[in-house]
Amino acid sequence: MRSPWMPFAIAAAVTILIGAGVAMEPYFAGDVQVARAIQAVSPDPGWWATPISRLAPAPGKYYVMAITIVAAFFVGGVRGLALLIGCLLLEQYGAEHTKAWFARPRPSPELINVVGRPSGFSFPSTTITFFAVTFGTVGLLAAKQRKAPNRMLVMVLMFGTVIAGCLARVALGAHWPSDVFLTSALVLTWIWAAARVVLKTS
Repeated sequence: MRSPWMPFAIAAAVTILIGAGVAMEPYFAGDVQVARAIQAVSPDPGWWATPISRLAPAPGKYYVMAITIVAAFFVGGVRGLALLIGCLLLEQYGAEHTKAWFARPRPSPELINVVGRPSGFSFPSTTITFFAVTFGTVGLLAAKQRKAPNRMLVMVLMFGTVIAGCLARVALGAHWPSDVFLTSALVLTWIWAAARVVLKTS
C-alpha cells in the first residue's frame, strides 16, 4: 500500500458500500432490537444522553473544538493540528448536506422511543460526524503517534467519547444503531486515509 491514493480508494469503496446499503433500507435487520435494548438499559436518557448530544451544536461545539485542537497539537504536532483543522472545516461546512444523498428517514416512534421531534434525515448523523472528526481524530493521532504522551489514555478517552455519543443518539431515538456506528466507521476511514498522507506514515 505504497501509493498515497490507495487509502482514499479504500475509503471511497467503504463509502459506496455503506451508502448503497443505507439508501436502500430505512433501517437494517437488528436495528430495532438493538435500539430497544439500549433504551431498556437507560429508560430515562435525558440526564446523560441529552448533555452528550448538546456537545455537537453551538455553544457546546466550540468548547469541544478548542479542547480537541489543543489535544491534536500535543499528540500529533503541527501535522496533527493541520489534519484536525482540515477535517473540521469540511465537517462544519459540508457534513449536513450529505444527508440528502441518502435520504434515510429518522426512526419511527411506532418502533422505538423517540425523545422530542428530531427532523431531517438520519444518515449520516451530524452529531456523530462531529464527534468522529474531533474526538476521533485525536484518538487516531494517538494510535499513530507511538511516542505521544499518555497515548493509551488518550485513545481510550477519545474513542470512548465517540462510542458514548453513538449510544446517546440511539438512547434518545434520534438515530438507529446502524446510523451512528456506520457514520463513525465512514468518517474515521476517511480521516485514517488523510492521516496516512498528512503524517506520512506507512
